[in-house]
Amino acid sequence: MDPRPSDEKALPQSEGEESLDLQFKIVAEAFMGLFELLEDYAPVWFTERHHNGALAAHRILQKSCASRRSRNV
Repeated sequence: MDPRPSDEKALPQSEGEESLDLQFKIVAEAFMGLFELLEDYAPVWFTERHHNGALAAHRILQKSCASRRSRNV
């Protein structure tokens, strides 16, 4: 099974800083969307431990996004 959606954003082929920033942005957007779904619909298997791990990752990602924005200003 291919986990990529048919409307997948094309990843750049270069290995430069711009490429890494774009890849980070794609991963960050995907994680934030999944985080919101899990928080809104919390399936039975989504335990408190999963919730705490997702919150920790969310905080780290928010700090990283803010840091990247401030560097690009």
